Amino acid sequence: MTEYKKVGDLLVEAEIITTEQRDEALLAQKESKSRFGEIIVALGYASEEQVVECLAAQYDFPLADLENLNPSDEALKLISPTFALSRLVLPFKVTESFLFCVISDPLDIEGTDFLTKALDKRISLQLAPASQLFEAIMIHYGLPGAAQREKRQQELKKALTAVEKSTGTTKKRVIKVHDQNDRAELLDSIDTFDEPNYKTGT
Repeated sequence: MTEYKKVGDLLVEAEIITTEQRDEALLAQKESKSRFGEIIVALGYASEEQVVECLAAQYDFPLADLENLNPSDEALKLISPTFALSRLVLPFKVTESFLFCVISDPLDIEGTDFLTKALDKRISLQLAPASQLFEAIMIHYGLPGAAQREKRQQELKKALTAVEKSTGTTKKRVIKVHDQNDRAELLDSIDTFDEPNYKTGT
């Protein structure tokens, strides 16, 4: 049976973060609902790319090349824009048995299980940083505001607040993830894109 290491331990082994930084993030994680990777990025100790690379190594998923990805219309029509944005999943290729998708969170078992059952296909996954994947979804679905860069997800704000409460420090961070409230507004604005030909809705 494969023994999975925690992302924090992988980052320490790769000398991306220190054990002290890992422990600080773990402490913050206890006070929030955010994942460790989100917190460590919010703290500025690692980049999204570094976390995704560790997740890819952990779960043996390939990294997606979003710049050169050209999703087929057939694949895009299988998943609605609303579902794609809410779950951060970008379908790009479909065969008789498989749907190939890019995701940012390999632990979103609920989302992938739903797709498997709804589409009656096995799901083949690649990983990409959340902020880059968000923009790719906006572009490939042709959604309003595709060129806009939002700030960060609300859960990262909560994670950062939890960290500051835990450590008694307040630091200015630069986060490259989109705000959950902004994403919710985008979801509300694209209801008209959910045509009946989409296999999955919200």
